[in-house]
Amino acid sequence: MHRASVEWLRRVTALSLALVLIQAPSVVRGQAGSDDAVRRELDAVKEQLRRVEQQMKQQEELIRRLTTPPPVAAPPGVSAPPAVATPPATTAPAATPDVEALKAQILADLQPQLAAANKTFPSQFNPAIGFIVDTVFSSSNKQKSNFEFRSAEIGISANIDPFARAYGIINGTNDGVEIEEAALVTTSLPYNLTVKGGRFFADFGRLSTFHDHDLPFVNRPLVLDNYVGGESQADGVEVNWLVPIPHYLSVTTGGYNKIGAENDRASNDVGRDPGEFTYLGRIATSFNLGDSHSIDMGISDAFTPLIKAEGRNSRNLAGADITYRYTPLASAAYRGLVWGSEFLVNSEDSQADDGTFRRHNSFGMYSYLEARLTRRYYPGFLYEYVQDITNPNEWTQKFSPYFTIWLSEFQRLRLQYTRTEFSNQSPENGFFLQWTGVIGSHVHSFRDR
Repeated sequence: MHRASVEWLRRVTALSLALVLIQAPSVVRGQAGSDDAVRRELDAVKEQLRRVEQQMKQQEELIRRLTTPPPVAAPPGVSAPPAVATPPATTAPAATPDVEALKAQILADLQPQLAAANKTFPSQFNPAIGFIVDTVFSSSNKQKSNFEFRSAEIGISANIDPFARAYGIINGTNDGVEIEEAALVTTSLPYNLTVKGGRFFADFGRLSTFHDHDLPFVNRPLVLDNYVGGESQADGVEVNWLVPIPHYLSVTTGGYNKIGAENDRASNDVGRDPGEFTYLGRIATSFNLGDSHSIDMGISDAFTPLIKAEGRNSRNLAGADITYRYTPLASAAYRGLVWGSEFLVNSEDSQADDGTFRRHNSFGMYSYLEARLTRRYYPGFLYEYVQDITNPNEWTQKFSPYFTIWLSEFQRLRLQYTRTEFSNQSPENGFFLQWTGVIGSHVHSFRDR
C-alpha cells in the first residue's frame, strides 16, 4: 500500500472520533428532561468510543503490516543469505553485575531443592559392601586330599568427606576372623601426594599386595611366603607421590611395625625403638611399546635396622618386578598375553653353629605366562625357585601349569597341577581345584595382572 493510502486511513479514523465527541454533548442536552434517557445516551457514547478505539488499534496494526516489506524468498536450491542485524543507534551499557546477582539468587533459591534431590536414595550414604568366597580342593602324594575353606572376605569402602576415604577387609578362615585391612587414605593433598595409615598391604613388589583369591594362579609363590611372609600386611603409614611428568612414575615410602601377615619375627602388640621398624622405598613406572604392548616395572626395598628378638643386626629385602602385556586393540582386554616376573634378594645375619653371626644372601623368583585365548579360557604356566633364608644351599623349585575358566565376571574356576622339587628330598605332585565367587562391591577383586 502507498504512503498516501496509509495517511488517508489515519485521517478517516481521527475524523470519526471527532464526530462522536461533538455529537455527545448535543445528545445530552436534547434529553435533559429524563435522567434515564441521559444515562442511556452516555452509555451509548461510551460504547461508541470503545469501538472507535478498538478500530484504531486494528487499523494501526494493519498499517504496520502494510508498511513492513515482506522478506524476499530465496530461489530453490539456494540458501538464503544470513540476516544482517542493524546496529542500534545507541548501545546500552552491559548489565553484567545485575545478571551475576540474578544468577546467584537463582542458585541460592534452587540449592535446597537440589540438596533434597541428592538425598532421594536412602542408601547413598551407606558404604559399598562386597562379599567374596574362595575355596580349594587339593590332593597330593604327601599331603593327601583336603577340602580347604581358604577365606570368606567382607569388604567395606566409602568416602569420609572430600578429603579422605576409608576401607576395611574382614577375613574369616579356619583360624578365625581377623581385620585383614583397615586404613584411611587421603584424597585431596597438594603436589600429587597421598597418605595412607592404619593396617594395609605395604606397596612392596607386585603380587605381595594381592589377596590370595586375586592371584592369577591358585597358590601364592613360595618366595613371597618365605621372604615377605605371605601378603604384605603392615601396620603403619605410607606416603605416595605421583611425579608430575608426562610419563607415569610413582614413588612410595613407608614405615611399619613389620611387613608380612605371617611374619612372626616381630609383633604388632609390642612397642619398639625406631631402629626396629621396617622402612620401605619403592619406585614404579609403566609405559607403552605401541598400541597393543605395555610394560610395568618396579623396584622395592624393605630395610629393618635391628631385629632385636632374634639377636640379629639387620635385614634387607630387595626386589624387582616386571610385567609385560599384549592386548590387541579389537579384543576389549579379553584376549592377549601376560608375562610377569619378580626377583627377590634377602640379606640378613644368621647365627652359625659356633654362635657367631654371618651375613647370608638368599635369592628367589617366580615367572608366569598366561595366554588369554577367549573371554572365558586362560591357560597359563608358573615357574618358581627359592633358596632357604638361613641356608642358601637348600633350594626348592616348582612347575605349575594351570587353566582358568571364567564362568562370569563374578565367578571363576581354576585347575592347577604343581610339581615341587627339593634339593634334599623326593619331589611332590599336587592337584588343585579353586572356586571363587564375588557378590556386591569388591574393589580389589579379580585384578588384571
